[in-house]
Amino acid sequence: MMKKTLFLLLVAFSFVYIGDAQECMDCHVSDMPIPSPVYPAINASFFGSHININTADAGLSSSDCTGCHYNVNTSSIPHGPVSTYTCEDCHQQGSALRVNNHLKNANISVNVQCYDCHSKTSSLFKYSASASAAHYGMNAGFGISPGEGYCAYCHQNSSTVYKDVMQNPNNILVGNHTSDITSIYPLHPAGSPNCTNCHGQDKLHGTNITRPLADSGFCNNCHLNDRIQKNKHAGKVECIRCHSEVPSDVHSIKYILPNGSYQGINATKCGSCHVSNFSFRLPFSAANCTSCHQGSGLIKFAQAPIIPTPVNHSTNPYSGALWNGSQPAYWSNASQQSSCDYCHGNTLHDPEALGKVENIRSGNMPNQGITSTSYWCANCHYSNGASGNYFYNAFSFYPVPPEIQNKTGITPAAANDGTSFFNHSLGEWSDKTCLQCHGNSSQLTTALFVHNVAAGGGGADCASCHDIKATGGPLDKRIDIAAFNNSVHYRLNRGGNSACWACHGNGAEPDGHPPEYKSPRKCSNDECHSLNQKYRAPMVYSHFKNASLNDNPGNAVNLNVTTGSICEECHANSVKTQGKNMRSTASHYALRELPDSINCIYCHLNKENSEKWGNATLIYKNRTSLVELDRERNKFSVKAGDFIDLGFRFRLKLLEISVVRGNAIIEILKDNVPVDRSLINIGNYTYEEYFTIDNSSVKLPAIVLNVTEIFKSENTSFIQFEGFRLKRVHAENNTISCYLCHVYARPEIRLRVIERVDRDKDDIFYTRELANFTNKKEYNETTALLILANITENDMYINIESGKRKAIFEGERWNISENFSLLLKAVNTESDEAFLQLQAGNLSYEDFVGRGEVFEYTPGINYTGYQSKNITIFSAKVSEIIQTKPKNMVVLEEVVALSPDIKKIMENETIEGYNAGWLWENSTLVAGRIPQNFHSPQIFGGRDGGGDCLSCHGTEGFVEKRIDSLGRHKTLNGGGNNACRACHGGEEGTKTHPVGYKTPRDCRSCHAATRDNYNAVYIGDEEHKNEKCEACHVPRSHDIIGFNMLPAVKDISLLKQGNRTIVKALAVAGYKMKIRGARYYIDTPEEKILMSPVDGIFDSQTEEVFAEIEISNMSPGKHVIYIESMERNDKWGIPASLAFTREGAVLRVENDKKLSYGTFPLLGILAAFLLRRLVQKK
Repeated sequence: MMKKTLFLLLVAFSFVYIGDAQECMDCHVSDMPIPSPVYPAINASFFGSHININTADAGLSSSDCTGCHYNVNTSSIPHGPVSTYTCEDCHQQGSALRVNNHLKNANISVNVQCYDCHSKTSSLFKYSASASAAHYGMNAGFGISPGEGYCAYCHQNSSTVYKDVMQNPNNILVGNHTSDITSIYPLHPAGSPNCTNCHGQDKLHGTNITRPLADSGFCNNCHLNDRIQKNKHAGKVECIRCHSEVPSDVHSIKYILPNGSYQGINATKCGSCHVSNFSFRLPFSAANCTSCHQGSGLIKFAQAPIIPTPVNHSTNPYSGALWNGSQPAYWSNASQQSSCDYCHGNTLHDPEALGKVENIRSGNMPNQGITSTSYWCANCHYSNGASGNYFYNAFSFYPVPPEIQNKTGITPAAANDGTSFFNHSLGEWSDKTCLQCHGNSSQLTTALFVHNVAAGGGGADCASCHDIKATGGPLDKRIDIAAFNNSVHYRLNRGGNSACWACHGNGAEPDGHPPEYKSPRKCSNDECHSLNQKYRAPMVYSHFKNASLNDNPGNAVNLNVTTGSICEECHANSVKTQGKNMRSTASHYALRELPDSINCIYCHLNKENSEKWGNATLIYKNRTSLVELDRERNKFSVKAGDFIDLGFRFRLKLLEISVVRGNAIIEILKDNVPVDRSLINIGNYTYEEYFTIDNSSVKLPAIVLNVTEIFKSENTSFIQFEGFRLKRVHAENNTISCYLCHVYARPEIRLRVIERVDRDKDDIFYTRELANFTNKKEYNETTALLILANITENDMYINIESGKRKAIFEGERWNISENFSLLLKAVNTESDEAFLQLQAGNLSYEDFVGRGEVFEYTPGINYTGYQSKNITIFSAKVSEIIQTKPKNMVVLEEVVALSPDIKKIMENETIEGYNAGWLWENSTLVAGRIPQNFHSPQIFGGRDGGGDCLSCHGTEGFVEKRIDSLGRHKTLNGGGNNACRACHGGEEGTKTHPVGYKTPRDCRSCHAATRDNYNAVYIGDEEHKNEKCEACHVPRSHDIIGFNMLPAVKDISLLKQGNRTIVKALAVAGYKMKIRGARYYIDTPEEKILMSPVDGIFDSQTEEVFAEIEISNMSPGKHVIYIESMERNDKWGIPASLAFTREGAVLRVENDKKLSYGTFPLLGILAAFLLRRLVQKK
């Protein structure tokens, strides 16, 4: 028995004697003062339920005290320590009123002491809670009979004095299990259970109240007979685990939420729990199958089996409604739970959690290994007999699942995503067989498999199902593997099945179907052949759809040639085997050897070829589409009074801008003839013309301007606009002409990548390929151009390959390139060995080589800057050695020559228009005047002339109108292209032919003008200006001849007129030019004396001139008189001379005759006349 000992210090008074029996209250009526009050006085008037505990008298006596303080001796005062009975000593083991509940370790157990509650009934608190409860505590009957109200006094009372002793603070507001639903609808079948229904009816310490074990067995005392029977989930999950967070939650039942927390229903109306048809539904989202069985599940349910997330009974996005045909959908893909419900039904309160799946179980085991004797799949999808665990029972489900051979007759011919039905005529139908095509990951058990099923097929061996000779793949998803092995993609990604993974996946070996098996890569679209070359696919730059948006690597509009057709439309023409559609045909069967695509006119002039090859634009027909005036910067400005070229014979003149009206007057000229004058505002302006299209006359926009700015100030006025025009109709019918405007031409160069070093930004090392006889496409550009100049629109294949053999005579040096040559030094007498010497820059190598052997030079070259590497820069096979006359010779084959000058670029750079990022070891690229093919970066959208006239019309150009000499105009306007612009117009930066390029300035515009004449010789005041200049000065187009004709002097004579000596002569100018002066000198030119015209004025082509000679100071003897004449600009002719002798006062000419006194001879005039006739004839 437990005792509680009280240590009391009692003080005896002098009048108390030892041995006398005393009443306790004789002392305890007052506080005990020594040494200070250690125990308060007992107030008999407030003494509680324990009064008269031992006697029946009405007062408080020592017998009452000793009932609890059982070892006190009232005859010995003061007494020593006192032992006291506890509440449990009397009320659990003694004869006092029995306490059975609401105490520690009872059925209804509490965690507090008796005095924690009973001290609250005492009127006094002294010494301790225990003492106060024992002395002054009263029976807490609350004045209520046992029952619902009795319990509610503490457990449904927020102001109860007992709330601080509650184990769970929420126990002061305990619900009544059904949320008082009868207060909303009194006839509700749930009724209104109260405390007594579960706990019995008695006082709180009574024996008849109980705390039942809240297990499913107790719950089913009520719920087993529900309309929807409630059992343990899977036969093992107790109700309380889902419906109570703590045991007391059973009073106001709760529901577990998806995050593991709990929530109850606070129903205020029927709609709180019921939908319109009165079926039950929670007003919030509770946990469902996925909460416990997916991901990491819920902590309280760690033993729940976990299935894949998300659940996929097919990874096809249509899976819930893929093969249902005319039936309703099986489940909604928007809800994982709906797929659980379809297969299992509602098994939350079902002891058999598999639900409907149990109907197809047969001999199979849940979550078993996947074997050839497990038939979970077949029992649902295959309705033919098999042994072992096979048991088809798909009609347990609705809608009925698809049967793999359609023996039910309800499986549609095509799924809702268009997939054709595949009849699974297989050898056997075990789960292991299904896994081969429908496995989606590393699935080890049937449970993991059926909850993560791939959408049919898959696996690394694509050909085993999809070859036309295989049986696994659907008929419309099979290809001819034999034909594919001859296609251009055969070796893609190492070939075989790896080629399939490259286009239909990420290139890696897949577990099932590769990730993009239904949406394979496209040829362009930045996936393979433009920008993204994961498999080193050849990069295309032009002639594909949206090529103008491909800026390698940016996506800005450029001049690449864009087509309206996808790649496959052309490449499908190269195949013999047809696929499901054009794309699959081209990707699976396109051949390696395609038609040459360097003959532009094959597609662009021939209507039949155009239609066959992607509807190529027929360049000779009028078209309705517009193109920017300048595709690089389509923004123009023109000042008032100025012209601006619009291209293709059009130009615009801004006449005037109005400040008041904010508009402008423009004039459109075609071939320098005004064709339209309009008042324009900000916005659109269109000039239209009639065009013939398909034999009909159609009025179409020829020029469209979008005016963006009209500006006027005191200093300047201008407009700004964007411009568009109709695409040009081409009169050219020669492929070489196409190259002229659509190829970025340069002298031919071939480059080869030596090495690509992997870094943050790769270094790419390359060099020039000087010769390569092993390349089938190598050609001599000059020879090839001659061939291409003569091909027609019917030539599909053009052979421009150069020879693959080179003969060298003994002693001959083959100059392969600048500073790179091969010398045959000697041939031995047996004709079986040759001595060759290679000179490559500053490198030299020589060696003897026999017939059939290879002469090779591999020096170490430090092109990286930190390490020398051996690079073969020359290799040639000596195929023949011949003794012949006059010199022996060798014949070389398989020649490859590389420049030792190796250079570097970065992967983010371009080289000759090629994106260096997609160049790899041994990649070769060619730039020149002939594109490699029509995907070359050298091909662009074309130009209409431009500032670089000589690139087209110079000696290296392609056009028929090539200029090899400008003659006297070579230095005109600074020479070069500036000379062209002087006559044909335009400016250096112009993008098109200038407006007047077909009507250049004539000779008079310079030579008879005083302004803008480029300092030309002025003949505006000469009759010569009216003649046809080309007859004499332009023997060939543009080759201007300047005759440099000088005026001549004829018929010099000395005449004696009285005492005067006169010299006369006939001066003759060039054709229809004028003599402007004449002069003479005697013996030496130190002093030249002007002569005069006989008729008094220099104004004709021939002039008689004279002067008086002073001979008085002339020494005797021989002398010579010289006469020269001038046309203009101080340009004097070659002097003519006459020798004479002075003999006294007589002058004798050289022919021993004295001076003549006759008339002026006409011989000179006759000579000038004959010269003129000769020039005219020429």
